Amino acid sequence: MAIFRSSFFIISLFSARCPSDAFQVPAFKTAGIHSSPHYTLNTLSRGPSQKHQSSRTRIAPPNSSASSSDASENVPSESSKQSMSSATFNLVKAIVGAGVLALPSGIAALGDAPSLIIPAALLMFILGSLSAYSFYMIGRLSHLDGDKETTNSLSAAWEQEVGENSAWVVSLSCFLVPLGAALTYSIMLGDMLSSLACSAGLKGFAASRQASILGITASVLFPLCNLKSLAALSVMSIAGVGGVFMTCLVMLLRNLPGGPYSAGGAFLSTVAPSMQPSFGIVGSKGVLSPSVLILVSMAATSYLAHFSAHDFYDGLKDSSKARFAKLTGISFSITAIVNCIVMSLGFLTFGGNCSGMILNNYSPKDIGASLCRIVTSISLIGSYPLFMRAIKSTYFELFQRGKVVTDDMNKKTTRAFLAFLTGMALILEDAGFMVGMMGAVMGSAIIYMFPSIIFLKLTSRLIKEGKMKKSRGLSSERLANKFMIGMGALLGILGGTATVLNTFAPGVL
Repeated sequence: MAIFRSSFFIISLFSARCPSDAFQVPAFKTAGIHSSPHYTLNTLSRGPSQKHQSSRTRIAPPNSSASSSDASENVPSESSKQSMSSATFNLVKAIVGAGVLALPSGIAALGDAPSLIIPAALLMFILGSLSAYSFYMIGRLSHLDGDKETTNSLSAAWEQEVGENSAWVVSLSCFLVPLGAALTYSIMLGDMLSSLACSAGLKGFAASRQASILGITASVLFPLCNLKSLAALSVMSIAGVGGVFMTCLVMLLRNLPGGPYSAGGAFLSTVAPSMQPSFGIVGSKGVLSPSVLILVSMAATSYLAHFSAHDFYDGLKDSSKARFAKLTGISFSITAIVNCIVMSLGFLTFGGNCSGMILNNYSPKDIGASLCRIVTSISLIGSYPLFMRAIKSTYFELFQRGKVVTDDMNKKTTRAFLAFLTGMALILEDAGFMVGMMGAVMGSAIIYMFPSIIFLKLTSRLIKEGKMKKSRGLSSERLANKFMIGMGALLGILGGTATVLNTFAPGVL
């Protein structure tokens, strides 16, 4: 009971710290990056930090209409730029988050043989390399043409090179990514808070995920999403980083020989049979089946930070292509290692029965797991209003562009989206499904397709204008980007289909 009460005390404490001043578009950014009139948000913990710029993605203040801003105003001053170590920490913090907790279920979709962690880890590093390349390419794109004003967002680069008429595709992705992330968070909060309720001794409906979702939405999320300033919530992103590393430590301790979840272990009997460790029944036959696309889709989400690439390039002290490449390589390598550690430890503990959110497998009586749930819940709650602001921003730009955005319209939109997200979270119970779908559909587009399309358009224009010479290296890179576009489209279709079938018709795969 003490753990459960403590979690809500901490949540209330963070909520009380949030000021409520005049409604404004906050500058949510990773620490050290120059503030702008737009916001940066983290997805899946995180997670990926996403910056919305240009007139296509901005909420206007009350009693005014949406308007564009000069991108040059958002260029950070030299004194506000980050060192390599600071930028590395912030980028890793922006990528790594709660979405990593779904990765063990990605291996479980392939089978229950411990040896599966080897091909799974190899796959994670390969996909991490591709994600790192596309992240680097986005930052590099804005500096390839020295004669044109540099772009400082993915949508701005698309408008400049591909065309304004199709820029709604990028804006739509800016809408769907935070919408999917918020839904995933609602599902995860329902899972973790219901486990904490069981730890506190509650039973029946009071300990159900439905009660947890409804309770946290009405008492905490709704008030937070209606705050007029969300700047104070940025401190809670640190809880996300702490939660991931705390979870790694707890998972390592629980995976030691003779641990509490092994045969005869202290917590084994307190876990539902469907959540108990399962090995050697299915084997590893799924590694060559379409089920591998589920892990591929989840991996895309776990590396998704590409909307913030311009921020990190421009915010890096003594920025250059070489230094940005170093920052990208180090940060994505660390991310790949963390992903593989969580993925492997979870799978080696619970095998084929890994849940879509691995903390669900751990007993409500496990104090270490309960602490992880509390810290992770705080992080999710703190990030939720940022996602809601992102959802509303792109919604107004897509469907209410040019209209006055009043305070009343903002509140009604908040209620409508919260009601939708809550209703969907009550129906969908598998956070892994949402992580997989986001990776398959949006991750494939944002990581593999959008940057490559812009690169091909830009380099083609520069070649025609005589600003770039054809070379074997450039031809090879253009060919590789064409391959990534095709791969992204294929993974989007097949990965999404495999994720749906694995969740709703598992026997098919």
